[in-house]
Amino acid sequence: MSEGAKGFLDLHIHGAFGVDVLTASPADLDRLSAGLSARGVSGFLPTLVPQPLGEMAATVARLSAWMRSRRAGDGRGAMPLGIHFEGPFVSAARCGALHRSCFLDGSDSRKLDAFFEALGDPPGRSMTTLAPEIPGGIAVVRAFKKRGFFVSIGHTEAGASTLDEALEAGASHMTHFGNAMKPLHHRDVGPIGWGLATDGVTVDVVADLHHLAPEMLRLVLKVKGEGHVALISDAMPAAGLGDGTYTIWGETLTVKNGAARNAAGALAGSTCLLDECVTHLASIGVPKDAAHRMASDVPRGIFLS
Repeated sequence: MSEGAKGFLDLHIHGAFGVDVLTASPADLDRLSAGLSARGVSGFLPTLVPQPLGEMAATVARLSAWMRSRRAGDGRGAMPLGIHFEGPFVSAARCGALHRSCFLDGSDSRKLDAFFEALGDPPGRSMTTLAPEIPGGIAVVRAFKKRGFFVSIGHTEAGASTLDEALEAGASHMTHFGNAMKPLHHRDVGPIGWGLATDGVTVDVVADLHHLAPEMLRLVLKVKGEGHVALISDAMPAAGLGDGTYTIWGETLTVKNGAARNAAGALAGSTCLLDECVTHLASIGVPKDAAHRMASDVPRGIFLS
C-alpha cells in the first residue's frame, strides 16, 4: 500500500463531506478520499470510535476490503495507510464524546484476546489511542506493540510514573494533545506536563482554534519544537458541510461557528480539515512552511519511521 508520499498525512480523521467511516460504503469512502485529495491530503488513517465488538468487527472488515482494493495512483484520491482505533482502552473519566458503554480494559486477558480476534488483520499499519492507567493498561500497550501498532496515549488522566511505564513499553506519542486529558496542575503535572517535559515523546494537535487556544498552540510548539508536533484534523462527518445539526455516532451533534459539540457540550471531533489547520496556525504567527511540514513531513516521520 502506498505511503502517501506527497502532500498532507492525517493520522486522525473520522470522516468529512457527510461520510462517516463507521458506516461508509466503498463509494462513500472513495468520495471521502477524493475530497481529501482536493484539500492536499495524500494519506490518512480512517479513525474509529469504540463500538460493540461485533459491530467493530464488521466495520473493520468493510474498511479493510476497501483498503485492499486501493492502489497507488489509482485516481481515487488520498490513500488509506491503516486504521486508527481511538479507544476502546481509554479512561471513562476522560471520555470526551466517546461512548463509555463500549470501553474495555486489560484486567481480563480473555476480553483483550476477543478484541484482537474481532479486529483481525487490517491492511497497512494500525494505530491505537489508549489510556495507560486503566486496569492492565501497560499490558495493553505491550499487546498492541507486539502486533505492530503505533501506540498513542490519549483520553487519559495518568500520572507521570504510569506514563513513564507506558513510554518504556512503547507508547511514545500523544493524541489531540491537551484535549481529553487531566488538566495541568503545578503540583500534579499529569499527562500535559509530562508530555511537554519528556524527551522522546511526540504529540499531535487539532489547530482549529476550538480545541486549543492560540497561546497553548504556541506553547506546545515552543516547548516541543516543530519536529515533534503533528497536525491532525480529528474531522468528523460534518466537516466541509457548515454549521447545523447532525445525527452522528447515534447522537445529535450541533456545529456552531465551526465547533462540533454533543448534547453534554463536549467537543465531538473537528469540522476543520488539515489545509484549514495549516491556515489557522499561520494566522497565529507560525510560519506557513513550518505549519505545512507539521501536516506532512512531521506526521509521516512520526508514523512511518
